[in-house]
Amino acid sequence: MTEFDEARPEAMPRAAWLLDMLPGLVAYFDRTLHYRYANATYAAWSGHDPAWIVGRSCREVVGEMNYPQVLPRLEEALQGQRVTYEYTLFDGPEARRVQGSYVPDLDDRGVVRGIVVLVTDISVRRDLEARIAETEGMFDDAFRHAPVGMAVSDPSGRLERVNQAFATMLGRPIEHLVGTDFRTITHPDDIEAEDRRFGQVADGRRDGYRMDKRFLRPGGEIVHTTLAVSAVRDGEGKPVRFIAQIEDVTDRRRAEREQQEINARLTLAMEAVRGGFWHIDVTSRRFEMSPSFLRFVVGSDVGGSLDLDDYASRILPTTREGASVQALLDGTIDETSVEYELQTVDGPRWMRCDRRLLRAPDGTPRRIVGVSIDISEDHERQRKAELAAETDPLTGLLNRRGLDERLAQIRSGLPIGVLAIDLDRFKAVNDGFGHFVGDAVLVEVAERLRNAVRPTDHLARLGGDEFAVLLPDSSPERVAIVVARIERALNHPMTWVDAVVPIHASIGAVTMANAQAGGAAEGFGTAWRRADAALYDTKRVRHLQLPVPSEGHAVSPPARPPQG
Repeated sequence: MTEFDEARPEAMPRAAWLLDMLPGLVAYFDRTLHYRYANATYAAWSGHDPAWIVGRSCREVVGEMNYPQVLPRLEEALQGQRVTYEYTLFDGPEARRVQGSYVPDLDDRGVVRGIVVLVTDISVRRDLEARIAETEGMFDDAFRHAPVGMAVSDPSGRLERVNQAFATMLGRPIEHLVGTDFRTITHPDDIEAEDRRFGQVADGRRDGYRMDKRFLRPGGEIVHTTLAVSAVRDGEGKPVRFIAQIEDVTDRRRAEREQQEINARLTLAMEAVRGGFWHIDVTSRRFEMSPSFLRFVVGSDVGGSLDLDDYASRILPTTREGASVQALLDGTIDETSVEYELQTVDGPRWMRCDRRLLRAPDGTPRRIVGVSIDISEDHERQRKAELAAETDPLTGLLNRRGLDERLAQIRSGLPIGVLAIDLDRFKAVNDGFGHFVGDAVLVEVAERLRNAVRPTDHLARLGGDEFAVLLPDSSPERVAIVVARIERALNHPMTWVDAVVPIHASIGAVTMANAQAGGAAEGFGTAWRRADAALYDTKRVRHLQLPVPSEGHAVSPPARPPQG
């Protein structure tokens, strides 16, 4: 840069350190688009020392992802045009939004001799603009679609904006309400009370207020509401807008008898995250579903509802008895929660159903209200958790707990073959090849066992190199056949990367009589001890003289074990 400064002292400020203090990127390109200067911020962004940058080409420094974006703009600047534009600057996997300004450096004849570059990070600004737009959009959407009335007024009380719910509540078009002073649509007896509260908020003596208020419809009809008002203030604390939420409570006061049912539905709705509502009239047994629940079950809410028998028929038989509402219909209980599997338009789904009985003042059952919630995902997670608790994580075979569960499920009265399997000299494999290869051997043994038995047989890894096999409904002859098949499957080596890993196994086998449930576990314990003793008798009789894996043949495990 010294040589450049001497040749062009006017091309670069002498106080370059001032440029280093700037938060933006400052650089200078000559006509060949080689750097002649880069400030400290530019160097920090690029991850290079300024001295390294000077003299290098633009393409080399900005990288192949950024160069196609900046080149056309640089070429415009070389033609004498001042260029300002926004683009996305990539730094490896990271990206930020920036604004680039390219100013041609002209000599006395107006010839471009270089380009002054200023790049500033506008990501924060863009994020702020996006958040503001998102906030405004969310407010606008919430305002327009709010289920209660919404209104915005200026500090004098003149309405500037109202939503459709408020206009419908007062029986007036939106355009007739905008520009109206709220006092003109307020019941005369409520004007003074609200004016006092409104003035206190305007004076800063309170932040907002709530009150019961009566509005007037065009014909003089009274609308009973609950009103909540808050102020939006400027930086000096002066109110610039008032926002009101208005809930129509006229029907609520007219229909106190129906409030119990409404409260029951709302309570159930608050407890549910998804699903649908339904109710049953106890006297007529009429069953009605909410439109959303009907769509969930049959795919459409057009054409009426299902009756109670139709709905019950959609509950899978294995869970139908537990889903019965008969106790509620009889009035013997007031509420219950059950789970059942329901046939829906999307197939069987597990549902949790909360039901509550509403009674007449004399205690007679009047109506059952309920909400059914799809809990299929939770049910599946629970099933997988239970499966994981019964499974060996390395081989995918059953563990001892899973083996006990399967044994309890085997039909009584049928003989069961019990096989105890132990890998011979497995410690030598671990010592010679490493535990990583040892684990691969266990996985391989598990796969060979799967291929050697029926799908209805049960395989387990009990720990270390010990395996067990349960053969339901197996005579001693079939057990012997399976033992021979497993011996052939297991007793041959496994190739691992560039090494041959020996696999040898000993098997002990017995047949146990499958007693009734109470005696099955005891019988298995005895049979397992016999099978284990037979296994070690096999080891002694065979006088196994198996070769120990040589440490000279040990291999380093690859990045991941081979599949299968």
